[in-house]
Amino acid sequence: MREIALCILLEITENSRKSHTILKETFEESKRRGVMPDNRDRAFTERLVVGTLDRMITIDTVLSRFSRRPLRLLKPVIRGILRTGVYQLMYMDRVPASAACNEAVELAKLHGLEGLGGFVNGIMRAVARELESGGEKVTAFAEDWQRYSVPKWLCRMITAQYGPDKAAGIFDAFLQERPETLRFNLSRTGDKDPADAEKRIAESLEKDGISFRKIDYRKILEESGLELPGGMLPVVCEVPDSGDITRTESFQKGWVTIQDPASALVAACADPKPNDRVIDVCAAPGGKAMAMADRLMLMGGSGTVEARDVSAQKVALLDENIRRCGFGNIRTAVLDALKEDEDSFYRADILIADLPCSGIGVIAKKPDIKLNLKSFSIEELQQLQRDILMNISRYVKPRGKLIYSTCTITQEENEQNVRWAAERLGFHLLNEWKLLPAREYDGFYIALLEKRY
Repeated sequence: MREIALCILLEITENSRKSHTILKETFEESKRRGVMPDNRDRAFTERLVVGTLDRMITIDTVLSRFSRRPLRLLKPVIRGILRTGVYQLMYMDRVPASAACNEAVELAKLHGLEGLGGFVNGIMRAVARELESGGEKVTAFAEDWQRYSVPKWLCRMITAQYGPDKAAGIFDAFLQERPETLRFNLSRTGDKDPADAEKRIAESLEKDGISFRKIDYRKILEESGLELPGGMLPVVCEVPDSGDITRTESFQKGWVTIQDPASALVAACADPKPNDRVIDVCAAPGGKAMAMADRLMLMGGSGTVEARDVSAQKVALLDENIRRCGFGNIRTAVLDALKEDEDSFYRADILIADLPCSGIGVIAKKPDIKLNLKSFSIEELQQLQRDILMNISRYVKPRGKLIYSTCTITQEENEQNVRWAAERLGFHLLNEWKLLPAREYDGFYIALLEKRY
């Protein structure tokens, strides 16, 4: 499993592959070849890859204190071996130090680098001794960016925008293991009363051995100093030990959708009414579009949702999720949000614009964002978001609603864009919600705007 983890890590760090994508592909390929690792081995591999990415800046800080050669000059394979090895030493208590050291040397030999085995062994054992004695080389970090494993520029930006105390909470949340969360599609069970549907789904999950805890939105919003949205709050449950959710009756019948609690709030903030026409311009993988469709079905099924995205591949993912959940009130279309669609002018009662963003709010789930995101990207993304808003603002009817949302927490991509839209595009800001990253949910921003004319 260490060899597989190393190969995955190198694909991410050297070839800029996305962690969740390459992990999924690797396990699917193993399944096709009939050599699928058991749950224990798979969990070990995932933790080693994701954990190393999570802590890479801290690990590199430690390694720089033991290696005479700068890390950037090491062979990528050796750098990867040392990173995964030191992660095991520092953060995986159940892995004996001797095993981590020996396996690191064996990995170097496996990759034809026997001559560097002594170098790897020396650093690994030096780190192990320092950990055992509690030495400062592995415990003392002068800066928050080193301690919390956040790029220096990002640490400074978030600290400047939120202050040191809130910033420390955000950085800590980046390192928290995030459980799976499921949103209930209450219209899909056939029950007329949403409470009966919720009970039926809960019983189905329990029958399949899935333990869960319902998310308390009222408490979350109150503690964040935010108002309750106008619409019905979603039913979202945290599943600590999810196993394979896709094999459950509830998932296969479309009664549940995997979705983060913060993202699931969008439909409640939009508060659709019967007969509303909803357009979602960047819809894949479809969680928000299906939440809107579910809400409309609960009100009699008279409204419609058009879910769009930029490529056939993304729309295929939308179609797959919509078919599984059985929503007949959603249409899909391949359409770039930057391209004008005259047929949509002034036709949307609600326009959902969950736009491409830096993704800082989901770093806990996608730690490779910390490796690939650059400071100048924020300004570029802000301009892209404004270009999209300029184009799609004409889709909203007079007095219609625009829901602007992102899975990031920067002011440039959120509050500044919303104020810009209000000033330039004829909207009035009704309310906004910002959830900073926490153990239960991603960082997320939602703004509700009304078209003035």
